[in-house]
Amino acid sequence: MEQNKTSKYFKYAIGEIVLVVIGILIALSINNWNQSRKENILAKNYYNRLLSDLKADKAYANRYISRVDSSLVLYDNYRKSYNKPNLSLAEIIQNLGTNDVNTFHIEYKTKTIETLINTGDLQILTPKIIDVITEYNGSKNQIEILARDNNEDVNDLLKNLALKGGVLLNIKNYPNQPELFKKLDFDDRIPDMIIAFESYVIWKQAVNRTSIKELTKINKTADSIIEIIKLELKK
Repeated sequence: MEQNKTSKYFKYAIGEIVLVVIGILIALSINNWNQSRKENILAKNYYNRLLSDLKADKAYANRYISRVDSSLVLYDNYRKSYNKPNLSLAEIIQNLGTNDVNTFHIEYKTKTIETLINTGDLQILTPKIIDVITEYNGSKNQIEILARDNNEDVNDLLKNLALKGGVLLNIKNYPNQPELFKKLDFDDRIPDMIIAFESYVIWKQAVNRTSIKELTKINKTADSIIEIIKLELKK
């Protein structure tokens, strides 16, 4: 009789334990479901933010390319000016002045990828999207660094031109001042100034062409990422 009671109690205890375990498993399942749902909502929010950033990046790059293209057109026209034989010194100097002497900095303003990395939220995205946006972000950082370094080289060449008296190339600032030009040894300075200016514009336009090439690649990458994210949002 006592043995039957013990057996019944033991079975009852086992049943209670099983119910408790089942309850815990259900609670964990619900908690995991809630966590997964929250992560999915957050991921979709990030995907939409990434889409906005990628479109903004493309618009920024296209504006930059348009500005640089205009500078390249001016440079090409300047090169063509030498097709005319026996240019006078005044004509050469005037043609030099048609070049664009501005330097263009590349600095993307979008920050969603950096936010994902800094917060650790990057891991809630799919592995494929993590890979492509990480590589894309690296490419953006690289072109910014490259442009900054190249611009420093270009500005050094511009400083060299200034030191050689390049400011004097703007003859319009010194009308009818033969005595001044004589005192400044203008005629003797001209060859060095022209060489310095040529070095400056040639290097600057080489930098511009490199920037266009790299930004075009980055824009194509952005297009492919946009399509990948759109497909993920449809799931």
